[in-house]
Amino acid sequence: MALMDWWNGSAVTGRRGRVAPALVLSLAAALVVSGCSTLERAESFEEPVVDAPQESAERPTPREDARDRALGAREHPKVLASYGGVYRSARIERYVAGVTDRLRRVSERPDLPFRVTILNSPSINAFSLPGGYVYVTRGLLALANDEAEVAAVIAHEMAHITQRHAIAREEQAVSAAIATQVISDVVDDPQASEAAFVLSQGQLAQFSRRQELQADEIGIATLARAGYDPQAAVSFLTSLERQTSLHARLLNRAYDSGRVDLFATHPSTPERIAAARRDVEQVLPESGARERNRDSHLSAVNGLLYGDDPEEGYVRGQTFSHPGLGLTFTMPDGYGLENTAQAVIGFSERGDLIRFDGVSLPRGAPLAEYLATEGLQGGQITDVRQERIAGLETAIADAEAPGWAFRIALIRTEPDAAYRFILASRSLSSSTEAAFLETVRSFRLLSAAESDAIQPLRIAIATVQPGDTEGTIARRMALQDRALERFLTLNGFSAGNTIRPGMQVKLIAN
Repeated sequence: MALMDWWNGSAVTGRRGRVAPALVLSLAAALVVSGCSTLERAESFEEPVVDAPQESAERPTPREDARDRALGAREHPKVLASYGGVYRSARIERYVAGVTDRLRRVSERPDLPFRVTILNSPSINAFSLPGGYVYVTRGLLALANDEAEVAAVIAHEMAHITQRHAIAREEQAVSAAIATQVISDVVDDPQASEAAFVLSQGQLAQFSRRQELQADEIGIATLARAGYDPQAAVSFLTSLERQTSLHARLLNRAYDSGRVDLFATHPSTPERIAAARRDVEQVLPESGARERNRDSHLSAVNGLLYGDDPEEGYVRGQTFSHPGLGLTFTMPDGYGLENTAQAVIGFSERGDLIRFDGVSLPRGAPLAEYLATEGLQGGQITDVRQERIAGLETAIADAEAPGWAFRIALIRTEPDAAYRFILASRSLSSSTEAAFLETVRSFRLLSAAESDAIQPLRIAIATVQPGDTEGTIARRMALQDRALERFLTLNGFSAGNTIRPGMQVKLIAN
């Protein structure tokens, strides 16, 4: 799943034996997917005694408030559809609701009915809509290490709402579009029009970056007024940067945290952390209690679903299995697997891609004929051959397009449906082709018993025992690729001096 929209900014689904329709591949661009209920207040939280905050922005009119609420209500179902729906857990909902209410009371708009929805997504993300709609993913809750870090995220999103940042961005976008159109209409010069468009997009991105830094500043001040340790904003940003870097390495991708992009809508992570530290220094002298509440957070997330949702199938090391569809396959060592809503994608160390998804076929159409005519839009099929894999009809084709070499395999599971593997390489070698064929030939259908035996991963809270080390605890993680690094990142630890007997830590468990 895509990571980190808020701070830095799965496979085919269906019932067993069915595949979701997929469009025919259009060159390499199609290979990679780019990366509310009102919650009840938890009674266990004590309300901080604070003075009412001063408003830092002009208060919206009742008509503007009503329009914002209507906009949020209109977009809310779209958010749920895009992020796997609502993650239901009464314990976690009460926990998040308590944090939210505590922040609301000291926010710039304590009258707003902020609604926090926990999204059933493993991505680490949080965002907001006008009208008080705030969203956090279960992936973000898993990465956070205490209540103050969760509060830092929610306070940031509240600031976007109270400052009406989304509305301001929309107004800026409309103004930029009008200005660009005027230049295009008045000046008969395509280069001038293109330059105006590029300039307007850069200005919009810069505007959004300023909004993010403002939301950080306001969120940190809100955090402190609520009695939380404002340093939590910095610690969560740091954990997020480490998780982003780890995720990139697992997928054989480069990660540059300090990269500056003219069109980036969020500041770079080092810039964000440095600015947050300055904001924290501003509020520390005035802040009273500095709560982190690690125990309450760990208690809330104990048993939280981690990683892939059962409806999307599971990646375990080099193997993808989907109990609902009753299938499995394994990619060779050296491939990092990512499970998205549209496909499973393997990234090799040398830059090759293998994509797995599903296609609908004309009922009864010969696979070889389908591949020859529909296998690659914008490219040329050069060879088609047939075989049987796991007892299933299979066709494999070679294909080429400018700058790319492709291998495509279709495995028919029904008269009108097949699973598809696609290899894309800029420099095809015999070893790359062998890896692709090894992947395709590893495909098989699962028995009912095998499907039932595959269980989702969850967060488990463990207590450090005398004699435990980071290494021995990491070996208890269900995911063993880079297990120690996963353990340290998940818990916000640095190597060497982190654990002691009696401490509670998060593990990834079956």
